Amino acid sequence: MPRLALSASSRPIVSRAAAVVLAIGGGCALAVCYLTLGEAFDAVRGGVRPAERDYAVMAGTVIVAALAAWGVPALAGRDQPREEHRERAAVVRHIFALGAAERTRERAGRIVSTATDGVERAAAYRGTFLAPMIGSLAVPLAVLTILGAAVDPVSALVLAIALPAIPATLGVFQSIFRKVSSAYRASSRAASAQFLDAIQGLGTLRLLGAHWDMGRGLAGAAEDVRRHVMRLLAGNQLVLLIVDSLFSLAFVTAAGGLALVRFDAGAITAGQGLALVLCALLLLDPLDRVGQFFYIGMGGLASIREIKAFRGEPPVICEPDSSRAAHRDPATPPRSHARGEGPAPLLEFTNVSFAYDDAAPVLRDVTFAVHAGERVGLIGPSGAGKTTVADLAQAMLRPLAGTVWVSGRDARTQPLAWLRSQIAVVAQHTYLFTGTLRDNLLIAAPGAPDAIVWQALAAADLADMVRSLPAGLATPVGERGLALSGGQAQRVAIARAFLKDAPILILDEPTAHVDLASERAILDALDRLADGRAVLTISHRPATIGSATRVIVLRDGIVTPASRGTS
Repeated sequence: MPRLALSASSRPIVSRAAAVVLAIGGGCALAVCYLTLGEAFDAVRGGVRPAERDYAVMAGTVIVAALAAWGVPALAGRDQPREEHRERAAVVRHIFALGAAERTRERAGRIVSTATDGVERAAAYRGTFLAPMIGSLAVPLAVLTILGAAVDPVSALVLAIALPAIPATLGVFQSIFRKVSSAYRASSRAASAQFLDAIQGLGTLRLLGAHWDMGRGLAGAAEDVRRHVMRLLAGNQLVLLIVDSLFSLAFVTAAGGLALVRFDAGAITAGQGLALVLCALLLLDPLDRVGQFFYIGMGGLASIREIKAFRGEPPVICEPDSSRAAHRDPATPPRSHARGEGPAPLLEFTNVSFAYDDAAPVLRDVTFAVHAGERVGLIGPSGAGKTTVADLAQAMLRPLAGTVWVSGRDARTQPLAWLRSQIAVVAQHTYLFTGTLRDNLLIAAPGAPDAIVWQALAAADLADMVRSLPAGLATPVGERGLALSGGQAQRVAIARAFLKDAPILILDEPTAHVDLASERAILDALDRLADGRAVLTISHRPATIGSATRVIVLRDGIVTPASRGTS
């Protein structure tokens, strides 16, 4: 019979279920051990040597309990690293789904804290705390069943009446310290964001002489985290005090009193009374576990709430309905082609309107088209919505009205990955990742051979510079590309666009932050890149739009044609 392979998502459930069963088994084994010890005690009191079977049973049950004590955390945490990886991947996927707009709502350091420390704590809670805790809550029920069957149903019933106090106490602890644990996670995320801001802006801080003030602010953030940690640890000690000194002592004392009452009534023997008191300790197992793992438990719950809240944030752009996208004919022509008006534009806006705020529309009834081989310049004052046009074309935003057509298809009905594969962008700010030049170039074309990479570098007028470097393509660019000049970084972006080889090219102020010498080289490279593509150039600089075959002006949310002399 073929073996059925467990899916990756079901493995943690199976492991935790096995941990729960093993925890119950370990508790039952100890209960049997205590009952056997009681029988041996009665035998000694009666002047009879305990049977060899009693010694064997006690030894065997102790071994089973020891194996359970070792196996429960091992089983519960077996898939913790794998689950942590899956949870982190899910958070990262949601970050990508939220897109660049999330950077305007949330600080990057806080997101990083959620995806790293938050995910780690949540996985530790599920692996180290949750399954053993469920097992511990089930142990008292099993132990009471054994006591009722083997010792005294009345005693088991009395203890069962008191049993709900244990989960009630757990609920009280959780509600009391929920705000403390949430405040700790909030302070930790805030400190992470502040530290990341300080590191990324270190040069600016030094130039402005503000590094000491920032240092004091970071020290204050770290102190705030320390205070919240100490409050959580103080809560942990309070829980231990309450559990060990008050609740546990009172419960065991009550169990001892019950044993004496039932012994005086002749309902149980002295050995059974001893077993009853010892089994009462097993009923406190959930509280003992809370005391031992309170910090992990509360920190993990706070992290789970944090991750759930973050993943609950709706993205600005969602994938289209899968059934519609799957059944759409990719060869369906756009309306202009269907009317016999020639080849469809590669990029077209038809009566597009957009607003970030309903009271202040950014674009109003915008219509224009860019065909293959055409270079359209888009100009206008700052804040006119030029970058919004670029974001709509890349499906970073959706229009409130009208249609954006990409390669002849309605952008709203196409998968986001396909839409973005049709467009290459050279923006005013080029982000380079920590790594080598090769790493940064292959982002646009993973697996491309070096020969193709060198062709792209040559087209971007960067090949000679790279060849002059001792490490060539293996040259580290530094964090955020700080080892390269602004002009060199822009030419890396152009080389990426060559490697992507998309039919539509958007140039968003590509020479805004370079000197005149670099600008000339970049413009020559952009001319080579634009050949045969539909190009939309957004710029304030006349030199950048000098090669445009047509210029349009965006003003007050409306697009109008412009003469060649318009700036």
